[in-house]
Amino acid sequence: MIKDFEKLKRNYARLIVRRGLNIPSGRLIKIVADIDQPDFVNTLVEECYLAGARHVVVHWNYCPVERLIAERTSLEELKIIPPYKKEEIQFDIKNNVAFIYLESNNPDYLNGVDARKTSIPNMIRRAYVNKVRGDTSYRAPYTIACLPSVEWAKLLFPKLSAEAGVEKFWQLIFKFTYVTANDAVKGWDKHCKDIDDKAKWLNSLHIKALHYQSKNGTDLMVGMTDKYQFAGTYDFDIIRKRKYYSNIPTEECFVSPHRLLTEGTVVASKPLCENGQLIEGIKLKFKKGRIVEAHAKKNEKLLKQLINAEENMHYLGEAALVPFSSMINKSNIIFFNTLLDENACCHFAFGDSYRYTYRGYELMDRESLLRKGLNQATNHVDFMIGTSDLKITAITKDNKKVVIFKNGEWAK
Repeated sequence: MIKDFEKLKRNYARLIVRRGLNIPSGRLIKIVADIDQPDFVNTLVEECYLAGARHVVVHWNYCPVERLIAERTSLEELKIIPPYKKEEIQFDIKNNVAFIYLESNNPDYLNGVDARKTSIPNMIRRAYVNKVRGDTSYRAPYTIACLPSVEWAKLLFPKLSAEAGVEKFWQLIFKFTYVTANDAVKGWDKHCKDIDDKAKWLNSLHIKALHYQSKNGTDLMVGMTDKYQFAGTYDFDIIRKRKYYSNIPTEECFVSPHRLLTEGTVVASKPLCENGQLIEGIKLKFKKGRIVEAHAKKNEKLLKQLINAEENMHYLGEAALVPFSSMINKSNIIFFNTLLDENACCHFAFGDSYRYTYRGYELMDRESLLRKGLNQATNHVDFMIGTSDLKITAITKDNKKVVIFKNGEWAK
């Protein structure tokens, strides 16, 4: 049994609320969780109210039911957003409801289900959300965190008993988030400051492009926008002027590159998990920013389906820097979960970009951001490209070359 287990879980919940959302008093909060986590959700709700929440609502999911719905409902029906769902979305946006998403479901629970039955409805929902938001790039604070479940632990640690697997998973979560029995945020704050300092350094270089090179075949030039800004660990609530952390844990320093300025080839270093299916051996070729060739050693059809879902899925929306020595990578575990796996090493994402990686985004709508080079799409798919020999060279606006990554690690 983990020593001080209840204290550790309480501090993890406190981290999610106090740093993840960093909510001001009087906020409306919605928690989305799976029904196998009632005790932790109870603690989390209590922490929300202790932090000053006005009202907390919990939306429960159950994987077997979600799978049945996806299997038995026609794709045409799944494309329809029911009126009550539209009203809920409108209410959430109008009232700036803050969200906590707790991921504990078995990543394999949709394996074998037609991928279109999850990807297309999600894209339609995102498109509706963007429509309701209107000409604004504002998004209410949200945070995503992981919880160990029996089914997920079985997938990761098949040789351990269910109890031992869940316990090991909890130990990793506490380690990855710097939570201790004595403090919820001290270690987190120190860790995040180190990453945020890296973002400040990159922004001071006035980068024109990044050149990625690895012996696995990666040779890619990625151009920046005219007013790029690398983001560190936190997002910013531009209405309430407060930091919040959308990913717990986080290891990345990231930017949205210019959608039309990527040239060359990139080879993935880890599998991409999509609805429980692993896409392995990914190799993409870019020309004038667009993916013109997409290959995979396993599940190539699914990869192409993700890319071909819409035109703007053919362009990069994110370039993220993560040292190869990150604790998540050192665990030597594929978690089958984007939140954890993307924080193992450097990665890209094709699809939607991050508005706050462009200076002046606060006054710009999505169309304006697109004209400045930030890709706009209804999906965002991360894939890992970090290797132990990865070299990344920054080409500055005055044509100087600065090595920022060497042998998979920060050069500074």
